[in-house]
Amino acid sequence: MKKLERQLGLSAVIAMGIGASLGSGIFVLPSVALAHTGPSVWLAYLLAGLCIIPSSLSKAELATAMPSSGGVYVYIERTFGPMAGAIAGLGLYLTLLLKNAFALVGFGAYLSVFTDIPVVVTALSFLALMVVINILGVGKVSKILVLIVGVSVVTLVGLSVQGFWVLEPLHMEPLFPKGTYQFFYTLCLVFVSYAGVTKLVAVSEEIKNPEKNLPRGIIISVVSLAVIYSSVSYVLAGVLPYSHYQNDLKPIYTLARHLSGPYVGVGVAVISVLTMVAQANTGILASSRFPFAMSRDRLMPSFLGQLHKKYLTPIWSIILSGALVSCFILFLNVESLAKWASAFLFLVFAFVNMSVIVLRETRVQWYGPSYHSPFYPWMQVFGVLVSLFAFFIIGFTMLEAVLFISIPGALLYFLFGRYRTERKGVLGFRGARKDLIESRETPKIRKSFIDFSQDAKVVVSLFGKEKSPEMLFEIGVALAQNDKVEVAFLIEVPEQTDLDDIQEDSPIIRSIRRRILTMSEKEQVEMSFDPIVSHDIFKSLHEISQRLHCFWLVIEWVGRTHGAFTLHNPMGWLKGHLSCHLAMVRDNGVRYIRKIMVVLKEAVGDRFLADTASLLAQEYRAEVTFARFVEENSEERRYESYQYLKRVAEYCSKESEILVLSGKEEEDAIIQASEEFDLLVFPTHNYTWKERILGSSEEKIMLNAACSVMAVQSGQAFPNWEQV
Repeated sequence: MKKLERQLGLSAVIAMGIGASLGSGIFVLPSVALAHTGPSVWLAYLLAGLCIIPSSLSKAELATAMPSSGGVYVYIERTFGPMAGAIAGLGLYLTLLLKNAFALVGFGAYLSVFTDIPVVVTALSFLALMVVINILGVGKVSKILVLIVGVSVVTLVGLSVQGFWVLEPLHMEPLFPKGTYQFFYTLCLVFVSYAGVTKLVAVSEEIKNPEKNLPRGIIISVVSLAVIYSSVSYVLAGVLPYSHYQNDLKPIYTLARHLSGPYVGVGVAVISVLTMVAQANTGILASSRFPFAMSRDRLMPSFLGQLHKKYLTPIWSIILSGALVSCFILFLNVESLAKWASAFLFLVFAFVNMSVIVLRETRVQWYGPSYHSPFYPWMQVFGVLVSLFAFFIIGFTMLEAVLFISIPGALLYFLFGRYRTERKGVLGFRGARKDLIESRETPKIRKSFIDFSQDAKVVVSLFGKEKSPEMLFEIGVALAQNDKVEVAFLIEVPEQTDLDDIQEDSPIIRSIRRRILTMSEKEQVEMSFDPIVSHDIFKSLHEISQRLHCFWLVIEWVGRTHGAFTLHNPMGWLKGHLSCHLAMVRDNGVRYIRKIMVVLKEAVGDRFLADTASLLAQEYRAEVTFARFVEENSEERRYESYQYLKRVAEYCSKESEILVLSGKEEEDAIIQASEEFDLLVFPTHNYTWKERILGSSEEKIMLNAACSVMAVQSGQAFPNWEQV
């Protein structure tokens, strides 16, 4: 497959970011914003720019991991599933259409400088022309657009500089004439003015060094726009009283006329018209991609994905977009257009920030962005909180927006897309999996040569990043007791990838296969090594363990990984619902295992630990020591623990030692004692959310023990062990 040539440098990225945003957000919206908050409008624009940075950087990370023409719709659909994708896709689609309608209304207002034709008639007429232009496929006028944007920036900067010399300080007082609530309402209203910056992710494949230039371009574009918006709105409020702009949909023309006379005002009006026409034209082209992409994913009727035979443009998507824009122009006023567009944007950006959190914390194998958003997860949490804050500030309109897209989006999925798509999204795979208990459906996996007719006593699961696959296999051999060991190398791919496309084994797989085969020949154990490509590795692993009737599943303990803030559990929800035993191993580089310490909890599972220790001791010809922790200054408790350990030791087939640990903290005592051993064995449990975020005693022992560590869990399919 051919890739786009990376030819966009940092300066081009900045120009595109500014160009995609300039338009009605500064040429029309300031008059509405001034009516709500007065002189503090410049501060509202400044803070709105700050609020959009988290979502912009999150989109930049997602874009480098999932470059696709579907953009945000694809990110949300791949993360949360097709229903969320249908809702988000519809929300983004409507956001773009509302922005187009907003630009066309502003265009009509500035055109009134030259003609008396009503604004709505002018807007609808040019909308029809743009629909025809986009169908004909001549919408790509990027060089002209860059020129128009450049002239617009120079014009706005020039007006700001000229206006600073004639400011009236009295016009800037008081700063919040209508209170702080109206100020925050205005902040939410002007938020849509920065929306174009996030479109930079759509060209991430064409940017040189995207991991550096994309985030830098986004931040510089936002800062540049914030300076332009804030300075222009500051001058608007300072040169004339803010009440002067009441019901004025062409405030920049009014300012230019006041500062430099009617001829300059007409020139500025021409530049404003061209800027908003260009914005609306590219908006129609961009918005038509959403129904096109959703029809391709079978979430919308297929005819919306049809291309015109001659012009090769998505004709029905363009016509639908034009029809909806005309409805918005006819039935919504300027403030409603901006408010609804901002409401949709806040909602979608909340999903964008949550997508980054979900993808990082679930550690799906295929998610490998070349750029990582800084200050994770606080940047994303701040972005979500901004959206929640906007929900309360915008109030009923935000609720209307949520219902307006959620209900049609959900209906679109349940009535149309549900029966045409089988994708679940990452959250569907990593959440609670009742389907693994209730369903007997075989997962979609590409198996190499797994022979389900032959059982395997132990399944060793590899994910590709293990420190020592050999040690996991060695543990598996010990637990198998001369029975068969199945080594499954699991490869996870996105749902949109056809499993049959992954045919050739990677160098890592070939290397590990060679090393494991050498070990199996040396140990003289029956073994099979099978790479498994799957969309759902949990379901595949569950299926393999069930079909092979295995007693043990052996995996590497991962712990916390770079770029995530929760403790990683590679088994996810499946860990607490396995029918077989589970062994999670952390290799600390111990070459020879001669001394094993087994930590007991005086619980039902201690007999299970004793039997496991016997198997390991036989394989490694090692000494076993059973240990129990008691608090300091408790001689009676020490004696009881000593007697308990003696009883447990009787179940071990090898001669064993007894060790009673004491101290202030159990974890510290176990870690200190591990210095004298080669392998530490103790029971594991399911982590609570508090433990996953703040850490657990198990994590502390795993990370700080001086020897290798193995945490074990008894399987649900086996009878409860008798109390020792």
